[in-house]
This record gives sequence, C-alpha cells and structure tokens, in this order.
Amino acid sequence: MSTLDEDGREFEALLGGFGTHTDVEKRARAERMAAMRPNDGRRRRGPVRAHQFNVRITDLTRSLAKKLCEANDWSQAELVEAAIAEFAKQKGVTPDV
Repeated sequence: MSTLDEDGREFEALLGGFGTHTDVEKRARAERMAAMRPNDGRRRRGPVRAHQFNVRITDLTRSLAKKLCEANDWSQAELVEAAIAEFAKQKGVTPDV
C-alpha cells in the first residue's frame, strides 16, 4: 500500500510541465480567456468551422505548412482552406453547396 506522500509524487510526475506553468504570460492569457464569456468582443473571431478534417502528413510537409502559416499569419485550418480553394480553382472544381 502506498503512502499519501508517494501518491503525491506520482501525481506531480503525471502532470509534468502542465502542473508547473513555467510560462507565466501564457498562463495569464489562458486565465483571461477562461474568464471571458463566449460572446465577449475580446475573443479572436474567425469563421465558423462545422467540420473536422484530420490527416497524417510527412515531416517535410509539416515543415512546409508551418512556414506557410508563419509567413501568412494563418492558422492550420486557414492554410488548408486556402490550399484546397486554390487547388480546386486550378482543376476547375466547384462546390456542390
């Protein structure tokens, strides 16, 4: 049977960096965001995305995507949407909607 002290150490090990909050600025921002209501004007607004799209990619593709996101100040979702729209335009494909 383990003692309470041993259980505490295992819990701290499980938390790892999550429990330490080494980045104080990031923690403060997360706390501010958590305190906001969903309709608060300070929240970043983006398009409503109703569908999730998961894919597996190579390290090279991930590196290229990261650089494109940084260069254009895009999120990954914005990058994928822009790439699909451009590819559809090149191929002459139109949406059914």
